[in-house]
Amino acid sequence: MKTTSSEKLKISMAGEYGVCSELSKRGFDVSITMGNAKAVDIFVHLNDGYFRRIEVKTTRSNKFVTGFFQKYYDKSRNDHPDFWVLVFIDSENISHYYILSHEEMGRAQMEMNRMTEWKKVIGCDNVKRSMVAQYENAWEKIK
Repeated sequence: MKTTSSEKLKISMAGEYGVCSELSKRGFDVSITMGNAKAVDIFVHLNDGYFRRIEVKTTRSNKFVTGFFQKYYDKSRNDHPDFWVLVFIDSENISHYYILSHEEMGRAQMEMNRMTEWKKVIGCDNVKRSMVAQYENAWEKIK
């Protein structure tokens, strides 16, 4: 059965709110951004006055659509998320969280694409859940 755009939006929102909840439980002040043209999904405000930008990708399948090298192909640019949180919602509606730095996400995407360097790619990048399994619940890296 094909997923409708309304269902996709609900799954996406569930992932973003779930990440906010997990970060709040860990003592962070978080702000979710709204809309379809946003640059980042969540801001995490740190005690030192700085913040971290988090991109959230949520799925019910074993692949996360990232669009990574369609947008972040220039490694020297600094307008990227600091972290990626990939959320897998299983058949029992339990969320599994995979936390990657932007660099780690880039390496995982390169592995999936069989690339040796960062460059613009045509199409829409995705990574398999098995490729990011080592990052499950790695919340400690967000600081």
